[in-house]
Amino acid sequence: MSSAWNVMRRGVLVVSLVSGIGLAMLSGLGFAHPVGSSAEGGVPEKLKGVIEKKFPGIQIRRVEATEIPEWYLVETETDSPDGIMYMHRDGRYVVAGNVFDIEMGRNLTSELSQGRHLQVLSANSSNTVLLKPQVEKVARPLIIFDDPDCPVCRQMHGEVKKLVEAGVPVSVVLFPLMSIHPDAYRKSVAIWCADNREAVLDQVLASKSIELPSTSCAHPIDDNLRLAKRLGVHKTPTVFLPTGRRIEGFHPASELLLMLQMAEPVAAATPSK
Repeated sequence: MSSAWNVMRRGVLVVSLVSGIGLAMLSGLGFAHPVGSSAEGGVPEKLKGVIEKKFPGIQIRRVEATEIPEWYLVETETDSPDGIMYMHRDGRYVVAGNVFDIEMGRNLTSELSQGRHLQVLSANSSNTVLLKPQVEKVARPLIIFDDPDCPVCRQMHGEVKKLVEAGVPVSVVLFPLMSIHPDAYRKSVAIWCADNREAVLDQVLASKSIELPSTSCAHPIDDNLRLAKRLGVHKTPTVFLPTGRRIEGFHPASELLLMLQMAEPVAAATPSK
């Protein structure tokens, strides 16, 4: 059975599709960011217990009061957008979706999620192939999850090279999708173990054959698979901008430069060979 209901209370509009527990909240008051411990000290622990009972195995990172009266932020261990929800203090109602400050034009849930992305990705920066420009014009690198056998990744790699030439550092996370590309794991290891990782990465993403080593080196590919799972990355290419914003699929360099708010037109960059 499917139904919808609207409740307007203290400037907060809650829209619920009961059948899927898919709810969105619109606020003109700038709610939804955590405000620390609640005066009702036992509520977070109570809500944590309710969730763990209803969903065995789920790991709760924190439960905190928000600026929305009687509503609490619940963060789980997954750092994908699905890891953020809001729960009423009575433990009965859960909001899974985006919370907007319509007065300020902000997606507060997205901002929280992007901040989590940055924390997790920064902690794993040593596990990437860094493509460095001669002159860096962006402080933080753009991060891209690539599968060596992904056709769209190969198509986009030329755009990635244009970004680097335009001054954008790019960190490549080798993320083999082994269910559809059986050799991608070995190719990822070969790229990482190469003396010149960038050169071998270019070869692979240009559809050129490379020699797969018979022995492996210490590599982060398994860590990358766990990282992707934690962030909810399931497809390639997946890009994380320096702000933590996530985008999927092919995007030309010109579009990405606009997202990075760079004045330099991509036409000024030398096309990759």
